[in-house]
Order: sequence, then structure tokens, then C-alpha cells
Amino acid sequence: MTDGTYIGPRPVAPFPDDLVSAQEHALGLRPAIEEHLLGLRGRLDRIFLVGAGGSLVGLVPAQYLLDKHALTPTVSLNSDEFYYRAPASVGPTTLVILLSGTGRTKETIRAAEWAIGRGATVAAVTLKEEGELAKAVPTAFVARTGHGSQIVLQLVALALLKREGFDTAARHRALAALPTALLAALEGFEPRTRAIAEAMKDVPVTQVFASGPLFGAASTFTMCYLQEMQWMHAATINADEFFQGPFEVIDKATRSIVFLGEDDTRPMGERVRRFLDRYGGETFHVDGRDFALPGVEPAERGYVLPLVLHGLAARLAAHYSAVRGYALEGRRYMWKVDY
Repeated sequence: MTDGTYIGPRPVAPFPDDLVSAQEHALGLRPAIEEHLLGLRGRLDRIFLVGAGGSLVGLVPAQYLLDKHALTPTVSLNSDEFYYRAPASVGPTTLVILLSGTGRTKETIRAAEWAIGRGATVAAVTLKEEGELAKAVPTAFVARTGHGSQIVLQLVALALLKREGFDTAARHRALAALPTALLAALEGFEPRTRAIAEAMKDVPVTQVFASGPLFGAASTFTMCYLQEMQWMHAATINADEFFQGPFEVIDKATRSIVFLGEDDTRPMGERVRRFLDRYGGETFHVDGRDFALPGVEPAERGYVLPLVLHGLAARLAAHYSAVRGYALEGRRYMWKVDY
């Protein structure tokens, strides 16, 4: 591939200086988030989580939590799908949460404006206080980084569960421990992260398998980091959907990555692991059980691991960039041509 920003192989970039502080900043938004969401009057009949690209798949852990515990139905939709479908249920008893890191995704801004016009309660999670999305909505919760926005989304979901009487104390303790736990987990996994990048840097197609709340992190890795930033053919495949056809392309020459968590969908990933170990080629298991998470209660590991693997996706990208020689900042089309 020659269309990217090639700078040559080099040492991997260090961990971001704000890895911990950005998450601590996000945790500090809890009072404002709870004040807003617990203060909503009247009933909520439906919750929509809306975003595009990395922001859409970034909503997966929050949706999983709400699917597991909330009585109010939650739907996750691409921004333009939301706008063009124009769901009839969107109205005064609907809450719409939109995610856009840049705050300038035009499809998400348009979706927000449409929902506001329908009388829905609308709030955004973004990284840019001065961004167009933050200015377009009545309420915006502003994180500093993608790691921070994942915590903000969890705080939003927990506030919505709290509205329904769910005891969120253990989950909040787990989130409070996450900033230092995430750094410890990524540092401890660094040798394997490097090994994955070195072994997978030139495969024709990178297939990553995941289930439940890990699907978002896996899709962020394949779509945002590999396709968008490294110009590699890649796909995330749901662990059950794998057995509905995609497994027919597996042979001993295939190299794959499997994400495994500690949530209730883990058996789906274990099934993929067993199949690949028997019929596939070299398989890398990114297993949540291998991560040290100091300060996180054992019962809450499955809850925080989707956020840890979002962090791991970024760290994998740094290693791919180092061994392949392509800067993560390069683009061929995005922000460069009309589309």
C-alpha cells in the first residue's frame, strides 16, 4: 500500500501522557450527568443511541449494559439510518444520546436536529466543547479522549439504570478503579500486543471475532484503525455469525484474532476459539482473563473489560503503525475529498 503516510518502521509510540487523567476527568462528570438524567421529568418509552463509524461501534458497551438491565428498550442506529428511517417512536417520551468524537460529523448533527424537532430529549457525548454537535444540542457531556468518552457513556447508562432503581454502586466502584487498572492492563499485555502486530501486519484479510460488549472494541480495531488508518482489508465477525457461513473460508493458512471477555457471552467466543484451534492457522487470543485489573472487584471484571479492550485496540494500532511504517494520521479520502 503506497497511498498512506509512510514514515518507515520505528519504535512504538509511548502510552499517551493523559491516559489516566482523561479518564479521571470523565469520572468527574458524574454529578452533571446524574443531575441531568435523573432530573428528567415524565416517563421514557425508548432510548436511542446514535453515532457513525467509530462512534457507532463505540456505543456497543453502553447498549449492552442497558440491554442487560434496563426496562426501557434501547436501540442503537447509525446517524443517517436514524435520520432517514425517521422512527415514529421518536418524540417527547424518547431520549436520544448521540456520540461524535470530533463533534463535526454532519450526519450526527443532522440526526440531532431532527430528534430535537420531534420533541425528544437530546444529549451528546463529544470531545469538542466548541464542536458543532455540542452547539446543536441542549446538553453535551464533553470528554477529553476516546478513553474518557467510554467512561462518560457508562455514566450515562448507569444514570439511566439508576432512574429505574438499579443498584449501580458496584459498577461505579469499578469505573473509579479503571484509570489506573487500564494502564496496568495494557502495560502487562504489551509483549503480546507487539507479537500480534508483528505476526499480523501483512495478512491479506484480518478477521477478528468477538461477542457481546466486546464487538465494539473489535470493530473499532478493524474499521477505524486497520481499514481507515492502515489501509488493510479487515472485518469483525460476530462469534455466532461466524458459524452461519464465514467459517467456510478458514483453513490452516488463516491467521485470526479472537476477543474473549468475562461477560455472559463468553461461551460464544470460546466456541470460535475451539474451532479455530482445530481448523485454522495461527490464532491470537485476546483474553480478558489474562489482564491484570488492580482495584477492580472480581465480579466487575466482565463489566470493565469492554472498556479495557477499547484501550487495547488503540494500543494495537500503535504497534501496527510502528511495524508497518504507516502513520495513524494519514488518510486517502477522509476529510480530503467530497463524499
